[in-house]
Amino acid sequence: MRSDMQLIFQDPYGSLNPRMSIGDIVEEGLLAHRKMKPWQRTRRVAELLHKVGLSPNHAGRYPHEFSGGQRQRVGIARALALDPKFIVCDEPVSALDVSIQSQIVNLLQDLQREMNLTYLFIAHDLAVVEHISDYIAVMYLGRIVEYTDCDQLFAGPLHPYTQALISAIPQPDPARLQKRIILRGEVPSPSNPPSGCPFHPRCPIAEEKCKTDVQTLIDKGNGKEHLVACWKAKTQQKND
Repeated sequence: MRSDMQLIFQDPYGSLNPRMSIGDIVEEGLLAHRKMKPWQRTRRVAELLHKVGLSPNHAGRYPHEFSGGQRQRVGIARALALDPKFIVCDEPVSALDVSIQSQIVNLLQDLQREMNLTYLFIAHDLAVVEHISDYIAVMYLGRIVEYTDCDQLFAGPLHPYTQALISAIPQPDPARLQKRIILRGEVPSPSNPPSGCPFHPRCPIAEEKCKTDVQTLIDKGNGKEHLVACWKAKTQQKND
């Protein structure tokens, strides 16, 4: 199972061993899980570096000699070394400059198509989430509060928390500006969540029932799956 599942870390520098060369970092998984001769591992490392947009000649260099975007490419090469089926992307672009973020996201999408990969992409930047995701689960205090496909979520969010998140996305086009939903109060401690719906202390439409009873995910999709954990969520309107 370990060969089939890999992880791309959030910090492209802290996740790489500074005492190991780039080639050794990418090769490490092959040493542990594959019976390959040294020349085969060397060739595989060169292929992986080329696949993520780096030169095979970089294999002898160390992490501190690379930029943040290049280090994240090394992390991606390491995750691909064992030909996994499933990769957890733990905020893989949040530590990068905006100009580099798009390059890494496009690289991930190209690799997904080429290698038939499945990603669990964890992020707080909804613009990136919208660009890369097929299905989205929105979480609050460790609980999923809404789940549906990407197009439906952004076209008609049902949970008040999702609506507030989407209203906060910057809009470069003045004609598309929408009213910002400002949430009041502080985020409760995940180790000591409030009773009932965990979002009710900050929810603009909360009622007494929300303070005591927890709503499970129910389908409000009107023919298309759209799960939401909210007592007051209305059924999605069907678009003709």
